[in-house]
Amino acid sequence: ETVPAGPDDDALLRPDEVAQWLLVDQDWVAQAIAREELPVMGFTAAGEPVVAAGEVRAWLRRPDPFGDTT
Repeated sequence: ETVPAGPDDDALLRPDEVAQWLLVDQDWVAQAIAREELPVMGFTAAGEPVVAAGEVRAWLRRPDPFGDTT
């Protein structure tokens, strides 16, 4: 299944919205945020992290450090 185009780059998303967009488990998104791999733009009043769709796309396109290993 392909990942839909998703929201505009400037859209601010909660982790559950990122998981729904990327068709992944919410735990995967939470772990990426906890490891500080997925950049957080801020937090809601309830303390929930918020990420920008454009940052998610940039993060997904990052080079694989093991990609050239043979």
